[in-house]
Amino acid sequence: MSKKILLMTFDERVGADILFLLEDLKLNFNIHLCQTVAQLVDILSEEKIELIVIDTYLPTVRDLSTIGKPEIKTFDGLDGMWAGFAILRYFLREENNPYRDIPVLVLSAKRLSKKEREFLEKLKVEYYIEFGQPNWKQEFEKIITQLKGGKGR
Repeated sequence: MSKKILLMTFDERVGADILFLLEDLKLNFNIHLCQTVAQLVDILSEEKIELIVIDTYLPTVRDLSTIGKPEIKTFDGLDGMWAGFAILRYFLREENNPYRDIPVLVLSAKRLSKKEREFLEKLKVEYYIEFGQPNWKQEFEKIITQLKGGKGR
């Protein structure tokens, strides 16, 4: 039985790169792509997801009204720069959330500050990769191979 990964990113190149890597590794994963919070919620409620891969930059996500939190703005003048963090904090890692224990891999095109990395640790985010850095594919392969072997959380 193949494992299921939910990938939330606005960048189709990221999705294509990850699909290519999984095919190249000959690992049997089903990838569910989404760009909006509504799609995220739908996929999580319909599928048994083993890993959530979420980009920090999601310009299509302006607030969290889809999950009943319209007061949570995600763009902060930066067009979605922190949307992934907001989704993690106010939805995926929220107390009593049924998806709270699904491992998360955060992708970021920029180097995160110490404060941002500490924030991810506080939210119990298992993995973080700086997408586009020279070794990101090797890091991703290591994480995915670990998950495939059942050694994830």
